[in-house]
Amino acid sequence: MMESRCDPFSQTVCNGVPEKKPVVLVAEDHGQEILSVLQSFREKNAFFDFQILVKGETIPCHRCVLAACSDFFRAMFQVNMRERDDGSVTMSNLSPKAIKAFLDFAYTGQTMITEENVDMLFQLSSFLQISILSKACSDYLIKTIDLLNCLQLLSLSEGYGSTRLYERTLEFVVQHFHTLTKSADFLEMNVNVFKKCLEADELNVPDEEAVLNAVLLWTKHSLENRQKFFPHLIKLVRLHQLPRGVLEEISKSESLLSSNGDCLQIIREVIVSLQDLSGFFPDARPSTTEKYIYVHKTEENGEIRHAFCYNIETDRWKELPHSNLVDMSGSSLASFGEKLFVTGGCKGNCCRAVRLHIAEPFHDATDETWCYCPVQNHFFLIPPMKSPRTMHTSVRALNRVYVIGGKTRGARNIRSLLDVEYYNPLTKDWNSVSPLPRGIYYPEASACNNVIYTLGSEVEIADIFNPSLDCFFRYDAQVNQWSELVAEFGQFFHATLVKAVPVNNTLYICDLSTYKVYSFCPETCVWKGEGSFECAGFNAGAIGIADKIYILGGDYAPDEITDEVQVYHSNRSEWEEVSPMPRALTEFHCQVMRFNRYRDPWKADP
Repeated sequence: MMESRCDPFSQTVCNGVPEKKPVVLVAEDHGQEILSVLQSFREKNAFFDFQILVKGETIPCHRCVLAACSDFFRAMFQVNMRERDDGSVTMSNLSPKAIKAFLDFAYTGQTMITEENVDMLFQLSSFLQISILSKACSDYLIKTIDLLNCLQLLSLSEGYGSTRLYERTLEFVVQHFHTLTKSADFLEMNVNVFKKCLEADELNVPDEEAVLNAVLLWTKHSLENRQKFFPHLIKLVRLHQLPRGVLEEISKSESLLSSNGDCLQIIREVIVSLQDLSGFFPDARPSTTEKYIYVHKTEENGEIRHAFCYNIETDRWKELPHSNLVDMSGSSLASFGEKLFVTGGCKGNCCRAVRLHIAEPFHDATDETWCYCPVQNHFFLIPPMKSPRTMHTSVRALNRVYVIGGKTRGARNIRSLLDVEYYNPLTKDWNSVSPLPRGIYYPEASACNNVIYTLGSEVEIADIFNPSLDCFFRYDAQVNQWSELVAEFGQFFHATLVKAVPVNNTLYICDLSTYKVYSFCPETCVWKGEGSFECAGFNAGAIGIADKIYILGGDYAPDEITDEVQVYHSNRSEWEEVSPMPRALTEFHCQVMRFNRYRDPWKADP
């Protein structure tokens, strides 16, 4: 269909003579008509200028069609290749059927992909560099991935260079790894694919012992050829997540380990490290752990404490009346592995309520750092921070616990700290890093991979009732560098009413004053509205875990405190209410905790 795009009634008149305007002719079906004409030429054997010689058969065609459809042919005709001048090319690695299927697609823009021909089409699209056909084959095969063909599809995707099919199939293999280890195909798994699986955090196994058994099983299947890979594969097993007794037993009973000096040394070093560092390794695979939200609050009198945990999978709360964790006013909590770290705070009788605490005339800040082990219910001192601090924030990144900002020991009018330091639980020492670009009050921090985002206000809360959120910093923990971000918030935020949480390693903030959620795009430095939650009290707790945000408790007024818990599902932009806390709370600590299932101290009673 053709149409002329101009307005016959809108003519410009110059000196009484209508000006003639150009007319733009648009033929909507022009491309399809050209294909139809070329196909008719092919059917009539007209205007052929090239031949493809394959397995004794000569197939005539048109250069322009080949070059338009295939990067392989386009390159051939653009450079000074012999085939360009000879007017023919010999294809020894493709069949006549494949070449005809390619030409059918090239001349019509259509092809039927079936289970019988997908391998042939994938091969020719890979060789002839037909990206649109290659993608179509990948899409077809992705829909067919199952337990019976996934390992074959991995090999196929590697052979044809299809990154998309490889990634989706590997994702399937990782998700169904434990089931696949019971199949005959697993024993033939390519060593590089096996390594990729072992490296994956998302490897779906009931426990890390299953990973070790898979390595032993795979290696023994072809011991002579695979023994050379064994020491490297053992290093990919997260041995420090296994019970110490299991490691001791298997190092004696498993001949493949006991006869290999390098592997035996690796096992022995892990056993020694577990004597002091059990539970300090934060790399447990999610499928092997039980996940909880831990809530802790000490009342104003300093004597009454509330502690309970929420099992994310079962949606059940459990009170922990005998928890030995103690926190000072103004202290900060951060989880690491199966431990909790309590840093700083004020000694003496400082008010615990944030606004009243900040207004205290003197802050007797401490550098004390404590570690709480829920498995043993043990609360103990560890090396102190370099700087006493209170009203700071702490967060885990790069397998360290970072403490940021706050105030040090001194009178109320002392400025906020620029100092930033981290504690390495494995080496048990503190180290200073680059300071904050500017001092901020009541900082909120969230770690997304190895980047720590810190938000806050330049104005102290005691000076202005609700200071604006006007400071936004980014810290790259790997290069030890801070940068100040100028983000388009799109609206006014109160620094004291914003909670920062990670969701699938993306920064989100929850605005407790407007009940709205925003995500941050680091590329554009812009906040995007993600939806609204029903309601939330001021001073509520917020937790980000995987693709969810939990909003817990808070207060609507001094005498109106809530126990409500809401969860936001970022993958479908929906909120739902889940089981309430055992007690209504406001201004409390909350952290995500993960335990290996074999030593979960909070598991439900049978």
